[in-house]
Amino acid sequence: MSIVYSLKKRGDKIRNILKQYNCDAFISLCPTYNRYFSGFTGSTSALLITLEKSYFLTDFRYEEQVGKEVFNFTVVIVSGELENKLFHLINSLKIQKIAIHTEKISLQLAEKLKENCKVELVGINDDLSQLRMVKEGFEIENIQKACKITETSVYNCIYLLKEGVTEREIASRIDYEFRLQGADGSAFDTIVLFGKNSSLPHGKPGDKKLSIGDIVLIDCGCIYKGYCSDLTRTFVYGAVPGIWFIDMYETVLSAQLSALSALCPDKYTNEIDSIARSYISGKGMGTYFGHGLGHGVGMEIHEPPRLNTNSTSMLKEGFIITIEPGIYIPDKGGVRIEDTVLITKNGYERLTTSDKDLIVLPV
Repeated sequence: MSIVYSLKKRGDKIRNILKQYNCDAFISLCPTYNRYFSGFTGSTSALLITLEKSYFLTDFRYEEQVGKEVFNFTVVIVSGELENKLFHLINSLKIQKIAIHTEKISLQLAEKLKENCKVELVGINDDLSQLRMVKEGFEIENIQKACKITETSVYNCIYLLKEGVTEREIASRIDYEFRLQGADGSAFDTIVLFGKNSSLPHGKPGDKKLSIGDIVLIDCGCIYKGYCSDLTRTFVYGAVPGIWFIDMYETVLSAQLSALSALCPDKYTNEIDSIARSYISGKGMGTYFGHGLGHGVGMEIHEPPRLNTNSTSMLKEGFIITIEPGIYIPDKGGVRIEDTVLITKNGYERLTTSDKDLIVLPV
């Protein structure tokens, strides 16, 4: 299936949602959704999709780019304020009821729409999320490639882990390696933490220098053709810091493998979270696992569905999610092991395939 055909099908799907909510049109100024529906990779645009026609608005900077990327839309090149042209178009089409993603539109713009266009706004967040949760073939291929680039980049940088190197230096090198391997860039701020700093689930790389016996936690991902990857691996440098660390590492790994083995369509996300959480709690470390087990991955690094104690989404074939249990003991250290996985007809497929056995990095 070509990407152009896929984009057309997405247009058909959003129109079905409009009919369901008795709306006249859908609008978006969100770069992610605009790319999802039109293929446009630029940063400034607006979509207006009615039951009969699709309009794409942008400015002169992107006129040539739009000609190469956007199909099945009437393109409007705007001079002046993009919002004003959008308001004018809405009024000229006599649109009265507009579907929006309420989390992707500012309160200020929503108020302007009501004031300038006298329209009713209807949130369709869940329906839009459902569209994006099931990944199409080319999306899976792009995420798979992003995962491969991420793993290659991390393991190409392992040789740089020598005594005295800083967290910041390794994080910067991984980001650079992403570009060398063909990625568009980093999917989020790369996390590299040494020693006790590894107890910070989302700590920022700093000037901590690597020492023998340090834990090395690396959490990173890249963007490839607009799609993200996510990977976490935990190593030790030169020597294991103690039996306590081996216990912690084996607990996290076993919890992750248990959760992975339960993945299949029609399982509830909180059920998967409970499997890993119960295992860690059974080892007496439950208080040190405070975040959710995982999340969806796609055009954004954090997408629905969520996997946590309160999530009630049902897994479907084609979902791409992370499974990332962790244990974090303050002032001592932490372990997180994370894979990006695809839900398949009968189970799952790991898109991040690198080894998860404990690796003691050579000095």
